[in-house]
Amino acid sequence: MFDTQESLFSAISAISAQAGFSYFALSHHGDFTSARPELIHLHNYPPAFAAFHDSGGLGMRDPVHRASQLRGSGFLWSALPDLLHQLTDDDRLILAQAEAAGIGPGYTRPFHVPGERSGSTSFAVRRGLAFSKCQIPIAEALGAFAFEAARALSGRRDRVWLSQGWLTDRERQIVIWLGHGKGEKEIARRLGISHTTVNDHLKHARARYGVHKSSLLIICALLTGAIGFSELLTD
Repeated sequence: MFDTQESLFSAISAISAQAGFSYFALSHHGDFTSARPELIHLHNYPPAFAAFHDSGGLGMRDPVHRASQLRGSGFLWSALPDLLHQLTDDDRLILAQAEAAGIGPGYTRPFHVPGERSGSTSFAVRRGLAFSKCQIPIAEALGAFAFEAARALSGRRDRVWLSQGWLTDRERQIVIWLGHGKGEKEIARRLGISHTTVNDHLKHARARYGVHKSSLLIICALLTGAIGFSELLTD
């Protein structure tokens, strides 16, 4: 759909402007003081505020990002004091710097993808304007679309690597039992097969995913959808 971050940036800028948003940000919640190409970090914030934010390594401390860790749904920035219970001096400084740069009220939609750093999309109006509740559905839809498009660009190589892995039906059974903390000998007993056979299944599955530890195999199986979290939460 989008071949470059530049083309995605242009599309989001155009749609945001039509929706009445002056500013937007798509970001994983991390420290951007060093180059991390796998992390999403796309925004049109004023340069002065962006420099203050990034040079200070505020990606983890930002109050909007911290509130995102507590939410599965979107929220208006006006709700930050309630969501965080109490704003710190650093929080107030960050928000004051944003306001001084001309950034007004906004709305953030958190994203929590298993196996990835948490992230969010934010949209804001200019200082002095109000963020209308009528704009929230647009922010939700545009945010979801934009974040997935950005993930497709930033994580393309990882997904190609993961897509090479898959599990047979028997391997799925074994990996699920591993996820429940069962050892190979107990898994063999439960499935009525030999310990050697269990070991061989795991060796073949690890080879397909390109990992050397069974703990990593479980994570890879979750990331590719070969097994589901619900299967690990039931006995």
